Amino acid sequence: MISSDRYIRQLPLIGVEGQRRLRDGSALIVGLGGLGSLASMYLAGAGVGKLVLVDFDTISISDLHRQFLYTTGDIGKSKVEVAEKRLREINPEVKVEAHQMVFTRNEETEELVASVDVVVLAVDNLKTRLDADELAVKRNKPVVNGGVDGWFGLVTTVIPGRTPRLAEILNIRGLSSVSCAEGLCNSVIGPVAGIIASWQALETLRILAGLEPALAGKLLIIDSSRGIIDVLPISRS
Repeated sequence: MISSDRYIRQLPLIGVEGQRRLRDGSALIVGLGGLGSLASMYLAGAGVGKLVLVDFDTISISDLHRQFLYTTGDIGKSKVEVAEKRLREINPEVKVEAHQMVFTRNEETEELVASVDVVVLAVDNLKTRLDADELAVKRNKPVVNGGVDGWFGLVTTVIPGRTPRLAEILNIRGLSSVSCAEGLCNSVIGPVAGIIASWQALETLRILAGLEPALAGKLLIIDSSRGIIDVLPISRS
């Protein structure tokens, strides 16, 4: 049964069948910082049936200018524990599963990847991205990757067998800082994280609703300091 009152504003866009797909769909969100915390709110609000959350960190005061899932009273608490509670409050129809852990390639994380339909990567280091890429390819799962650094941000969607792997994309010259591949994401403007997180949520919703993702095989790059948005095609090697 679809709760038409809750989803009435999006039903004309995705249809009843699309909403059913969201209800029956699931996403693994790796990282609950500036990107993952916001993307998870959109996915919960849209009615994605199951959200699996992974993060190892606690909430700091420096997080609060962009991570609006958390409040001042949450400082020092586990991100996944607070996120689990808040997302259930946003939408009690959504099942939320929380794992406080570092995401690295092992049997446990492979099971998490295997248990969902889409992997949302919202992390700030290269190793986690590469580990997630390996597991997603092995389990044939699409990945929606986002990154921010200062005034810059990027999003790309990886579909196994159709698009370049994330490992290939991260090797593109000039993307290391924007993708946080070298851990350079110490300076972030809050709205940039919001823009990238929104795009990640949109791509995830399109995949789960049975629609073609807009950024499959493409790389969206924003330079908010100059008001520039580029969408670049990426060819398989």
